[in-house]
Amino acid sequence: MEGDGNLKKFITNYYKGLFGEPAGNNVFVVESIKHEIPQVSQLENEFLTNDFLENEVKEAIFQKEHNEACEPDGFMVEFYQVLLGIN
Repeated sequence: MEGDGNLKKFITNYYKGLFGEPAGNNVFVVESIKHEIPQVSQLENEFLTNDFLENEVKEAIFQKEHNEACEPDGFMVEFYQVLLGIN
């Protein structure tokens, strides 16, 4: 590649490809068609949308392996185990 102009054009196109507009797709949803999609019951929906209980959170943290990061903050699981007094 020769010349600053060509290099700038190459770099610009490269980053536009990484961070530019996403490519279009042919996926669409027809909201009126539900008969083929399994639906949750009202009771299941209530269970799935309930707030987490403190003991559920502690249980989940305790089940994690040591030296495993809890995403998205990146803190190791031991941090939360000590914080919650689980050890």
